Amino acid sequence: DRCRCDIQAVVSTQSTGIQSNLRMAEKTVEQLFTQIRKFGQDGNYQKALPLVIEVLKRNPKDLDGLKCKVVCLLKLDKCKEAYHVMTTDKELKQLDMWFERAYCLYRQNKLTEAIAELKNAEQSPKADELLAQIYYKLESYESAVTIYKTLVRSTVDSNTNERETNLAAALASSAAFKSKPMKWVGVRETTYELCYNAACYSLATGDVDNAKQKLSKAEELCLKEFEEDEAEAKSELAPIQVMTGICHQKAGNTKEAMSLYNTVLREKCGDSQTLAAAANNIICINKDQNMFDSKKKLKIATSESVCKKLAAFQLNCIEFNSCLLSFYTNQIDQFKKKSLQLREAGSPLAPLLLATSHVRDKQLDLALEALRGATTSDEIIQLAIAELLKKTSAFAGSAESLQGVERLSEKPGAVSLITSLLMLGAGPGPAADYLDSALLKLRNSGRYTEDVLTGWLLDSAKFRLSHDMPEQAALILEELLERQPGNVKALALLIRSVSMFDAPRAHEVAQRLPEIDIPSNINVEELEIGVGVTSGRGLRKVIKPEQEKINEANRRFETKEKKRKKKKGKLPAVLAPGGPDPERWVPRQERSYYRRKKRNRNDAIGKGSQGLSAANKAAEAALDMSQPVTVEESKAPAPPPPKQQVKAKPKSKKKGKGKW
Repeated sequence: DRCRCDIQAVVSTQSTGIQSNLRMAEKTVEQLFTQIRKFGQDGNYQKALPLVIEVLKRNPKDLDGLKCKVVCLLKLDKCKEAYHVMTTDKELKQLDMWFERAYCLYRQNKLTEAIAELKNAEQSPKADELLAQIYYKLESYESAVTIYKTLVRSTVDSNTNERETNLAAALASSAAFKSKPMKWVGVRETTYELCYNAACYSLATGDVDNAKQKLSKAEELCLKEFEEDEAEAKSELAPIQVMTGICHQKAGNTKEAMSLYNTVLREKCGDSQTLAAAANNIICINKDQNMFDSKKKLKIATSESVCKKLAAFQLNCIEFNSCLLSFYTNQIDQFKKKSLQLREAGSPLAPLLLATSHVRDKQLDLALEALRGATTSDEIIQLAIAELLKKTSAFAGSAESLQGVERLSEKPGAVSLITSLLMLGAGPGPAADYLDSALLKLRNSGRYTEDVLTGWLLDSAKFRLSHDMPEQAALILEELLERQPGNVKALALLIRSVSMFDAPRAHEVAQRLPEIDIPSNINVEELEIGVGVTSGRGLRKVIKPEQEKINEANRRFETKEKKRKKKKGKLPAVLAPGGPDPERWVPRQERSYYRRKKRNRNDAIGKGSQGLSAANKAAEAALDMSQPVTVEESKAPAPPPPKQQVKAKPKSKKKGKGKW
């Protein structure tokens, strides 16, 4: 039955196609153009294209038909076929279709050829817009911003919002992907797209809080615009959610950021660029954990469709994370291979990866060589060089590398670190010179108050005093006292520093110390007693007279400690009537009256030769005729015969029930 149905369906479709062709053949060219115009107004270019082909079959040189074919192909995103038609047809070559040809080249990513095509064309707003878009794709954001500014000022039509959106996008991209961002132009924030681009610019310049506010506003405007179309609202909200996740990630809220990224990837509602950004950021959060999930996300971020749409900076970040993922999974050969590929591609982070592989092999010299061979002096590269030099005890070189980072010159913590490194590597002289120049920059920056600067100057003077440079310390302190004459700390340090090289002058400076007003109601004796009294050995406690009287009264009523009486030794419970046992110091088993227990009487057997015991020894001695016999020995009764040793029966082992 299914085969019959399929055959009938094929026959029916063939018959309808033949009927439509017959109807088309019956119609005139004017009727065909009328239908083409109607389909074009409805936006149904799929049905208009066969009618255009029918017109060209009847007259291949019909210019109107050729133009309609090009338009239909462009509307159906068949740019390659449209460009082929415009370049192969002689009639179309003679027409001024430069804009259409440039647009086809732009869509095929042939950007330099598209620029050349537009330069030969006449100047017009649509040509300028296409040229600005090409510059944007080439990452020449300054040129794109210049063209968009001119267009926004000179043209006012229904596309004004789109031009302002593109202008804001170019400014945000320059801030995100270039080292020197362009100044923000006061663009209206009336649509969700404009708010989104403004938030991207704020985030790229480091203003995370402002970016969050603008993203929340963009989300509200987007939901309001697509109230009836839920699917479209989700697809437009996806980049806003990803950018909100980036704000949370920069603020340290990785859990909230991960939740937003996973939501976007689970619903798959955004474009390929949005999904790639979410997947790459999840890899960054995972770091060296959850490797299986990171590998899955890497496939999303490195698909072919994405690579053509991302900027060079974004591609470098994804490749860098892919290389680090190979390092975390101990795929060292693949890690080194990817690092070399990144270096050949001109990635600024490639030397850092190569240095990482050398550090893993404990080859610090090769790591330094790889970092110093970098084409760009990036801050990360300089910081890595400083760390490696510090590990090799090259402190002066490490300080020099840190001085190459301009941003660190306005950080007090970095100034302290560089000063310490110079102290270890070059000595106190160069360290003091650098400290002077750094303090001058901090003062000229205008970011710190006068009290903070005063504290740093005092620290600089103390540094010189501790390293035998009192004259330089005195100069700094005199300069400080000119600005703050009432600073007693600075005056005390000045007296101390001047006294090291000019004692008379120190006495003169000491006259500038303010007088101390001593109150008349101070008890000097209490002060002398209590000076330096805290606790410890050799320190007296301050005791008031009233408390001392109370302590003396308490001592009078204290009872003396009772002496412990020596107790008499206890006698044993059973004491012989004749006094202590004379054999009490002899071991119990060796005493004359000791009698073994029954179970231990057989222990004596076996101490000599077999069968020999104390009774046998006595009988043997009595029968020995070699010794003289005395009368007393002959009258002695005969000893009893020895008892036979009874062998103990072996105990039978209990057997378990039903067990082995």
